[in-house]
Amino acid sequence: MRHIRASLAILLLYAGLAIFLTWPVALYLNTAVPGNGYDSWQNMWNMWWLRTALLERSNPYFTPMLYYPQGTTLLLQTLNPINFLTSLPIHYFFGLTAAYNFAILLNLTLSGFISYLLAQDVTQDRRAAIIAGVVFASSGYLLSQVVGGHTHMTAAWPLPLAVLLLRLAYRRPSWWMIGLSGAALALNLLSDWQYYLFALIWAAWYCLWLLIVPGQIAAGLWPRLRSVLPVVGAVLVSLLLTSPLIVATAQVAKVTPTASTEGGPDFRREQSVDLADLVIPSQLHPLWGGVAEGLQAYKAETHIQNKTAYLGIVTCVLAFFGLRRRESRFWAISVILFVMLAMGPVFQVAGWQSGLPMPSSILFELPLVKIFRYPMRFMALAMLALAMLAAYGAQHLLAKRNQWVTGLIVLLLVLDNLTLPFPMIGIYIPSVYHQLAAEPDDVAILEAPFYYTTSPFYMLYQIVHEKPLVGGYTSRRMPYALLDELPIMRLLAYAQPAPDIVAQDMTRIAPSVFSYFNIRYLLLHSAGGALRMPEMQAVASAAAGGAAPLREVSEVETSDASRASGLRRSFWLGNQQTVGAVLTYTVMTPSDPLPFVGIGAGWSAPQTEAGRTVRRIEQDRATLVIYSAKARRVELQIDLVAEQATQMRIALGAETLLSQELPAGSQPIRVGLDLPAGRSEVVLQSDLPGVWAERVDVQVLP
Repeated sequence: MRHIRASLAILLLYAGLAIFLTWPVALYLNTAVPGNGYDSWQNMWNMWWLRTALLERSNPYFTPMLYYPQGTTLLLQTLNPINFLTSLPIHYFFGLTAAYNFAILLNLTLSGFISYLLAQDVTQDRRAAIIAGVVFASSGYLLSQVVGGHTHMTAAWPLPLAVLLLRLAYRRPSWWMIGLSGAALALNLLSDWQYYLFALIWAAWYCLWLLIVPGQIAAGLWPRLRSVLPVVGAVLVSLLLTSPLIVATAQVAKVTPTASTEGGPDFRREQSVDLADLVIPSQLHPLWGGVAEGLQAYKAETHIQNKTAYLGIVTCVLAFFGLRRRESRFWAISVILFVMLAMGPVFQVAGWQSGLPMPSSILFELPLVKIFRYPMRFMALAMLALAMLAAYGAQHLLAKRNQWVTGLIVLLLVLDNLTLPFPMIGIYIPSVYHQLAAEPDDVAILEAPFYYTTSPFYMLYQIVHEKPLVGGYTSRRMPYALLDELPIMRLLAYAQPAPDIVAQDMTRIAPSVFSYFNIRYLLLHSAGGALRMPEMQAVASAAAGGAAPLREVSEVETSDASRASGLRRSFWLGNQQTVGAVLTYTVMTPSDPLPFVGIGAGWSAPQTEAGRTVRRIEQDRATLVIYSAKARRVELQIDLVAEQATQMRIALGAETLLSQELPAGSQPIRVGLDLPAGRSEVVLQSDLPGVWAERVDVQVLP
């Protein structure tokens, strides 16, 4: 009982530390969230969707609520079910915002407490273990993930849990302990795929250390191999538990072009640790965050959560004293190993690119592993190992010293990583979304532009209106047929012109397009540039039959999480500055909907040549997609250019519409066809390559 009371007291210590470091978030559990929004809204949406899937008993890894009408897999999404599960009672009784904040506070609390349990197992010293827990829970890395809204990254506590149980499985092997250790490894997958990878790498490194440690070498090869079998068994158990998700995710990643390339070819290097990052304090620090911003000018465009790798002065001093212990070698080498992995593909110093390849350059080329884009997140393991090294140092310094010295070290650690007041953003929902929630029909909503930095806000608003969204803010931009096929959708997606070979007037077909897909509401946001594009407003106005839109303030001003000077922080939330506008258009259902044409598979990207837009038929075969709300007779008009004479065939399903010699040069093709209601594919096939399309149109015949 005494041991339980002591453990509860220490747990409360870490809970108090979490509340203090994120203050004043605890004052606004139901009205604000820490950080700058954006990814916060995505992770709140994750919790909302998991609850929806649970209530509807549907697959949580697929949602029809995004990428309407096709829906999308969430296997590449940072879904982090662990936060949903741990906060479910709070979600039920107090609502989603409170559950989100509770998850963050709980993650910081458990990260400290379980690191404390690990350090106590390592050092057999409670005071030193308390300090180790503070090192990990107050680390710049972990707190920066809070400001970035990365609840999946704040859920780091399964890492020390897995490390602790692997140590116990090695020392006291049993089937029960092997199974428990394997489950702890697998638990990391519920936080994030990267943490699961890190846990597996840690297990492999731990096995290697046990095989090569000097005390074991003298025992002979077989006894050494036999000693690590419990750790190997735990890894196999975890792989067995996670194999369904691993296989499914690998299959999705294989067919998702952006799985490993999103962000560009240099993205992984940009999201890696620079050597200077290790000694530059977090830009969240209220005293020297501004100084840190200047020192990290070489990463001016990188978000704080992706460039904070500060080891800490106090932590490093403790770790230095910890090196005096022979047992600390494993943890010291672990720090070096995982910092090296966090440095990404190339060694960097204060922005200077050395060209020296690092171990991650090999690791991130492995199958499936290549989908991970943030090497700097290896700092989670580096800080955990550093916390254990600091525990050894604290044990040395605290020997024969009073309890107050422990408190002094804790105070110095907290001051070194201070984040008060923590940046926050209030929950603001424009009233129009409450009106949309009252819409009884099962209709979809298009927020434009839907591929922009405003996209996370649409996820927040969907939590209120609960209608399917065109597009969506997911961890990877997924293949999207609607976007690929229809230029009108690309215009609304990016708030940029969408030149293409489709000749149909967007304003003329707009009501037919949106009605066909049951998209009843178009919302144009000024923050994404929609109100600066007359073309977008013309399309929306035409879709609404010329009716005036409803205008409202769209959002509140957020922090710029790429620099200390851009953070909005105060001990009181106060009245937040509202910015931007949203125009809401209600789509009119046309009495005689028009057919409209889209670009199917087999075409090159649109190219501009001599002032005209063209597409090339690739691999001698391409498709056009024609949508029609009702059966009707139409004429398909295609202007082709052939580099050489060839035979051209055009077919609708099994019916050949045209088969003729296509001479070199320009050739207009006109084909009459009877369209059924729905989606039809017209196939163009050429015997020889070098056929281009300049113009495609569909005209209704009398």
